[in-house]
Amino acid sequence: MAGGALKYRHLDRKSSHRQALLRNLVTSLITHESIKTTWPKAKEAQRLAEKLITLGKKNTNASRARAESIFFEPLKHLPTLFTTLRQRYLNRPGGYTRVLRIEPLNRNNDQAPSAILELVDGPRDMRFAMTAKTLVRERANDGGIREITARNVAKVTRFREDGEAELEKTVRRLETMKGLGKEDEEEDEEEESGEREPWEPFPRMKQREREKEDEERPFTEREKMEKKRTKRDPNTGRRVSRG
Repeated sequence: MAGGALKYRHLDRKSSHRQALLRNLVTSLITHESIKTTWPKAKEAQRLAEKLITLGKKNTNASRARAESIFFEPLKHLPTLFTTLRQRYLNRPGGYTRVLRIEPLNRNNDQAPSAILELVDGPRDMRFAMTAKTLVRERANDGGIREITARNVAKVTRFREDGEAELEKTVRRLETMKGLGKEDEEEDEEEESGEREPWEPFPRMKQREREKEDEERPFTEREKMEKKRTKRDPNTGRRVSRG
């Protein structure tokens, strides 16, 4: 109807092609928990993914039949939907997915607006990781944690199982990687496993050290004759015959 509101994005495809595209995107989302695509596709796939997870939470014969009609490989993805995702979002009233804008993927040199479609409270939750990085940066400063950061912490941990403990674990791991909490981490490891084993260089470094020691010591007559008959391979570092 002329002048009517747009109920959904057609994505420049006919109905059957559009439905197959969205089913494929949602299947990839359930499998990998995070996908990159264009912004319009991500928004349309988000709607279908939210409905699909709601069917998983209902866990009835009718919802299973409906979910089975959406997946291309139902035997592979139905257990994930009705076990893992159902338990994760059992207490969450809605908002199971998130769309984040990113720079254009530029796959076809068209600069199309791109986005990341992800499942929240999962292992690839980008907002959770970004909040952890922000906490590491603000804890290192003397100004303390900002109000907006505190609100983000409450958002990413509210419905996540053991959210605060998981966030603190991620923050400590990032601090260790940056060297901010290295001493505390070393003390914890020493208490758990006793004395730490001494660090050893890589095998290639060991080989170079041995070769350097061999070059510094005086050669015997036999080694001098062997050195004249061979040469060092620049690729492997080993001595090969000159012939």
